[in-house]
This record gives sequence, structure tokens and C-alpha cells, in this order.
Amino acid sequence: MISTTTQTKQPIFKKIIKAILIATFWILIWEAASRLVSRNNELLLLILPSPFTVFKKWTEIAFTAPFIKAELLTLARVFIGFLFGVISGFVLGILTHISKLVYSLLSPILKIIRAVPVVAIIILMYLFFESSTLPILIVCLMVMPLVWQTVHDGLCGTDKKLLEMAYVYNISATKTIFSIKLPYLTPSLITACVNALGLAWKSGVAAEVICLPGVSLGTLLWQGKGNVNFDEVYAVTLTVVVLSIIIEILLKFLCRKYLARNGGVLND
Repeated sequence: MISTTTQTKQPIFKKIIKAILIATFWILIWEAASRLVSRNNELLLLILPSPFTVFKKWTEIAFTAPFIKAELLTLARVFIGFLFGVISGFVLGILTHISKLVYSLLSPILKIIRAVPVVAIIILMYLFFESSTLPILIVCLMVMPLVWQTVHDGLCGTDKKLLEMAYVYNISATKTIFSIKLPYLTPSLITACVNALGLAWKSGVAAEVICLPGVSLGTLLWQGKGNVNFDEVYAVTLTVVVLSIIIEILLKFLCRKYLARNGGVLND
């Protein structure tokens, strides 16, 4: 048991060291670029501040009540939109698998939503929805087609031997879907949800930048840009990136735990 634990800890330790070294490398590149820019024109330092200036600004705003409130509200909007997107995509995937008519009617719309740039969708939807609810809708629309495609393709691509077994034992079509096809689909569905989370986070913040809800990280980004406080823009962006990484790590951890108990593997 001790040797096994040690063996599992070593790769994790190596990954942490590797991540630190990579982050240090890019921070040094950033610092060098900032100094090179400011050497030619000090005004350009406003556009590309040093990482230490950005970190100092982050420490000034990160623990203030307005900033924490903006983080929580952005997280709530992204989480709600992501949840609705996964549920609606899952339901539509089952419906389009069951009915060819439903597939013919809905698949073009879902494929168009997936193909259209997110900024175009945000601008179009902004004409009909309030700024506070628009980010939720945008996240839902970005996640839904990806989950739908995964569910539909997974159900259609179920192992034929399993379907033949269900036919031999006279298992109903509904029971076949929920007892055979969906369990077979689970690993790829979880992988799709993990991939959709990054898209949900980026599209949610982008929607906030455009529609400017009262309190949000996207609004802080726009205000920093409008006030020419680019160190604040970088600090808020840093927060967005770190939150995205933390959420993705937590989701992957939970998914790996679930799949490990059910004999599956998460595809990174």
C-alpha cells in the first residue's frame, strides 16, 4: 500500500513542478516583453504592464466586496447556463435519436448555433433579452449543441452486439435506451461536458462584456478598458483564467472518480 501511494504521488508532484516551470517561463517572457515595450515608449507600458504590476493590482481588488460579488454572480450565471445546456442537449439528443422527424427539424438549427460565432449570437440575442439573463442564455446555447451531438452520435453508435442481445431477450426500445445505450454513452458524455465547460466560461464572460450586467467580471473588464486601467483589465482576466482552470480541475476530478467506480476512463 505504501509503495502504491508513493508511486501515485510522484507523477502528481512531477506535474506540479512542470506546471510551475512552464508558468515561470511565460511570466519571464511577459516581463521581458513589458520592459522591451516600455523602453521604446513609456506610454505603451499602460497597454502591456509587467506581471508584478498586474499581481499587485490583483491583490488590491481581489478581496474587496464588489469584486467577490462580481465573481460569484459570474460563476452563478455560467453554472446555471451550463446546467440548462447539458440538460437540454441531453434531452434533445434522446429525442432526435428516437424520432427521425425531430432530428430533421432540429439538427439544422443546432448545427447553425454551433457554427455561428458566439459574438454574433450575443449581439442578436441582446435585442430580445435583458442583460442580466443574456449570459445564461448564451452559455446554454453554446453548451447545448455540443452535448446534443455527443448524445445523439453516442446513442446511434452503440455496440451492435449489445443491441442484438437486447433484441434476443425481447427488451423494449425505451428500456434499451436507458439500460444499455445511455450507460454505454456515459464516458463520452462526461468528456463532452468537461470540454463544454471551457466554452461555457469563455462565452459567459464574453456575453457579460457586451451586454454589461450590473455586477459581473465582464463588466469590470469593460470598465477597466474604458478607464484605461489596463492593469485592472489584466488582473480581472487573470482571475477569469484561474477560476476557469480551478473549475475544470474540480470537474475532471469528480468525473474521474465517478468513471473509476464504473470502470470508465476520462478522455482528456
